Amino acid sequence: MPSLRDLRAAWSARPASYSRLVWTLILALDRLPWPWGEEILAKSFVARAFVRTGRLRQALAWAAAQPSTERGRWHLARSLCAYHGRFVARSALVGIRGPEALLRLVAVRGEEHLAAAGRGVILLGFHLGPAGSYLALRVAGHRLTWVGGRGATGAWSREIRQRYQSARETQFFSEDRYSWTRRLYHARQVLLSGEHVFISADGEGGEAFSVPLPGGPQVIGVGWLALRRATGAPVLPVLSHMQGRTQVVTVHPALPPRNADPGLDLDACRRSLAHLLGDHVRRFPEQCYSLVFSAPAASSPTSRGRRWCP
Repeated sequence: MPSLRDLRAAWSARPASYSRLVWTLILALDRLPWPWGEEILAKSFVARAFVRTGRLRQALAWAAAQPSTERGRWHLARSLCAYHGRFVARSALVGIRGPEALLRLVAVRGEEHLAAAGRGVILLGFHLGPAGSYLALRVAGHRLTWVGGRGATGAWSREIRQRYQSARETQFFSEDRYSWTRRLYHARQVLLSGEHVFISADGEGGEAFSVPLPGGPQVIGVGWLALRRATGAPVLPVLSHMQGRTQVVTVHPALPPRNADPGLDLDACRRSLAHLLGDHVRRFPEQCYSLVFSAPAASSPTSRGRRWCP
């Protein structure tokens, strides 16, 4: 049972993208045995869609844009909302007490691609499924540096933070206007030393290009491209989905080698990601919440203008 000190620390660590109501629910439900909190949040997000009908309309429009399946439009929209709530719970590890419990809830595929890529690899993640792919890779025994913000880590148990949160990453968790630049500079140093980094393709930073997908485009940021051009590191896309209660993280083969012509290099990356992401969305449309529930972000020099809000 978390102490009062732990609860106060968790409350003060609320990410700006999480509403006070959702963060309060996360901290309250974390005291229940797993998976009760996860199930309650999944149902709560479905109920919220019928209260905030704009979200329901978004979900229905998304469902209508997907290729015909045996699932009806309403069923797909409801599943989308439920998975969104489930992913919010999983990102905060609601009800998951320690490393052993977490280990039973993750699986990694495609590790042979990471082994073949050698040293100094960019692992490229996407908000097209449950968050925390970098954490799942760490749990599976892979060493890497996370190039991103604090997220919901403030709600993790102390034992999980101590084992899986890098001290050198936490110094870059501040959200000032230069935080993203500092993270990229740190990531460049890590890659040049031969270690791996994990960065979200659709996170902070300016827009590089967009990938057309059923229901709307996926915007791809420039941060990972800057690292690729500065270091020559191979880039391995990483996608994640839920299979039952297990988060399955798949490491895909590397993107085409870097081309000296920036335009040709960008086109090659765009084509590869369009094929990969299109296949993922067709297989798991109900888990692609970020393509549906993205919202305008606060203005900043590094913002792409979109963020994902629980």
